[in-house]
Amino acid sequence: MTDCRQSTDRPEEISDFRQFSKLFRLSPRAFAGELRLVGCFFVILAVCSATTISGCTREPQRKNTLDGTRHEFAIHWPPIAPEVERARKKPPLLRGDVSISESITADQRRALKIAVTIRRPSDEEGRKFWNSQLAFSSVPWMDEVRVWDSEEKWQWPNLPYLLRRYGEERVERYGGVDPEKLVDNDFAALLIRKFDVEGKVESQDTFSSPLVSAEWRGNGEPDTDIHTVAHVANSDRFVVHVGGGDERAKGMLKLWLIYADFLGSLPPRSWPEEREWAGGILAYCEIVWEKVSGEPCLGTVRFLTPSRPTGFEWAEWSTDPSGPAQSRLTDISK
Repeated sequence: MTDCRQSTDRPEEISDFRQFSKLFRLSPRAFAGELRLVGCFFVILAVCSATTISGCTREPQRKNTLDGTRHEFAIHWPPIAPEVERARKKPPLLRGDVSISESITADQRRALKIAVTIRRPSDEEGRKFWNSQLAFSSVPWMDEVRVWDSEEKWQWPNLPYLLRRYGEERVERYGGVDPEKLVDNDFAALLIRKFDVEGKVESQDTFSSPLVSAEWRGNGEPDTDIHTVAHVANSDRFVVHVGGGDERAKGMLKLWLIYADFLGSLPPRSWPEEREWAGGILAYCEIVWEKVSGEPCLGTVRFLTPSRPTGFEWAEWSTDPSGPAQSRLTDISK
C-alpha cells in the first residue's frame, strides 16, 4: 500500500509567519524588523534604478562651448532620415560639417558665425560610387548635359559648380534654365531661422526674411572650370546675433540644407510633404544656444528629421527681377 504521507527528507511547508522566522533563528518581532529593513532597501534600490533609467532617456543633451566646433553629418541620395542612417550599411554620397565660431560685433554684441562644408570621397571607390549614384539613366536628356573631367573619370567633377546658384550657367556652374521646364532650379541652398529656446516661436529677425544663400566655393583652387575636379564645397558664412555682451539670452537656430530639384526622387516618408521648389531637404539641424554674461555661448547641435519645411518661396527668390537669388547672411542691421 502506498504511503501518502509527505516524505521526511523534504522541508515542511511553511504556512506561518512564526515558522518562517525560525528559519532565520530570530524571534517573530526581530524578524519583522529585519523584513521592514529589507523592504526599505528594495524600495530605495527600485527608486534609484528608476531614476538612473529615466535619466538615460530624458536627460537633455549636455551643453558644450560652441565656439570653434565642427559637427558632422551625412548626405544620402535619395535622402534618408538620420535615425535610419545609423543602421544603414550603404555609404553616404557626401559628408558635411557645420562649423560654429563666436565673435563680438563692432557694437559689442555677441554673434555666432555658421558655415557648412560639404566633401565628396575622393578615392577610386568613392569615384565609382559617385558615378553610379548620379547616372540618372531614367532621364532621357541627361547625356546631353552630363559633364566629365578632362580624363573622363568623374561626372560633375567640380562639386561647387554642381551646388551653386550663382555664376554664368553652364560655364561657372552646371545648372541653368531647363529647356523643357524653362526654370533654373539646379542648386543647393542653406536657410536659417531663429526661434525661442523651445523652437516654437520664430523671431521677427527671420520671420519674413530668413538667412539664405546658395553660393558654394572650393578651397581656393586656381583656374577652376566645369572640367576641374574639386571635391570640397564651402558655403557662405552666416552671422547670427545672440545678444549684448552683458546680456543673458538663449534660443534655437534651425538650419535646412536643400536641393531645389530632386528629379522625381522622393524624400523619406517621415519628412514634410511640402516640396522645396521641385526638390526637398537634404539635411536639417537644430542649434540650441545659451549665453551667460561674460561667458562663451554654450549649446548643442543635433541633426534630426525635419518637423516642418523651410516655408520659403524658392522660385520667387531665385527669379526675383530686382535681384535674383540675393543672399542674406546676417540678421544684424548695419
